[in-house]
Amino acid sequence: WEDYEAEDGEVIIKMDPGMAFGTGTHETTRLVMRLMQNDIHGGERVLDVGTGSGILSICASKLGAKECYAYDIDPVAVKVARENIKDSGLDNVTCDVSDLLKQVDTECAPYGVICANIVADIIIRLAPDVGEYLADGGVFIVSGIIEERADEVLTALDAAGYKVADERYENGWYAAAVVRK
Repeated sequence: WEDYEAEDGEVIIKMDPGMAFGTGTHETTRLVMRLMQNDIHGGERVLDVGTGSGILSICASKLGAKECYAYDIDPVAVKVARENIKDSGLDNVTCDVSDLLKQVDTECAPYGVICANIVADIIIRLAPDVGEYLADGGVFIVSGIIEERADEVLTALDAAGYKVADERYENGWYAAAVVRK
């Protein structure tokens, strides 16, 4: 894709998205990665719901997460993510097919960080169930939300027992890191 000379202190992620979503150039992906920088300090177990190309799990691993579990409903996306994970030389990222949380490995729970860069409607559907997978003191990072839908998502998260710990906007997109109240 592009040649890039890394600057000191930068974490570099090499990505070939193939037919999957996630190159790192879209605002929603960047927003999640910025939020992750605040919540991954080393040793966390991360769940990536709707992984696409695997970029967020790869980022989490490179930021110091101990284990990452990436899931997507699309088998083609899972294939692409597995290739990106392998090409990144990571052995702590597992990727599989799941319809949102339905096939997520519950034995790996709880997760210190759960991220979902999907769309508002899906995050609203996830809100009541994600708590079963989130560790005490864990953070749920949501993105893929157009600004006009942010209040709807926040209302659903509030009803599910979450409050905003951090939020970001970029070019009409919204992302938030939420924690239990």
